[in-house]
Amino acid sequence: MKTLLASIILTVALAGCSTVKPYQREVLADRAMAPSGEALEDHFRQHWQESREGGAGGYASAGGGCGCN
Repeated sequence: MKTLLASIILTVALAGCSTVKPYQREVLADRAMAPSGEALEDHFRQHWQESREGGAGGYASAGGGCGCN
């Protein structure tokens, strides 16, 4: 039973690993793949969420719930 469980865990862990060929890196280096590539969109979503919830917190920004900042 332990061997079966260990082999399942190892199979799942190794399933996420893959070798990327040099010609595939161009596709993976897309701007949308970068975490900071959507900074303006993230700022808008943060402002929208703060306005909808009626308060801001944890983002070091001041503002009320009206969305007029």
